[in-house]
Amino acid sequence: MNRILAADDDSGAREFYRICLEDAGFTVETVEDATAAIIKCLDFMPDLLLLDADMGGGGGEKVFEKIRGLLGKDIPVIFVTGLPERVKSFASKKNVLILQKPVSVDVLVREVNRLLAESWKQFI
Repeated sequence: MNRILAADDDSGAREFYRICLEDAGFTVETVEDATAAIIKCLDFMPDLLLLDADMGGGGGEKVFEKIRGLLGKDIPVIFVTGLPERVKSFASKKNVLILQKPVSVDVLVREVNRLLAESWKQFI
């Protein structure tokens, strides 16, 4: 079962991610800021990160840079944000997707599955 870590300062967004992704068969952990996301990543070892660009502790960009550096691999990352222009420079990076808030359950689950499938192709 794939593990997903969702980091967002909005408790409603975190609950939305947890419910819709658990219903889709994923194991989900949520945190409220960038510092907590980095700590949780090292313990939980997610297969994919959902990151808000504008959250406390440095935002999703900080988590992206730190985790990819620490893990030494291109863990799939989906930035789900109301500020897509803030993370547009990340769009060209490997295994990265940017979705605008609000995102529907169908789009989120479809894109999580697609990005996970694409990331696994590198091992085949």
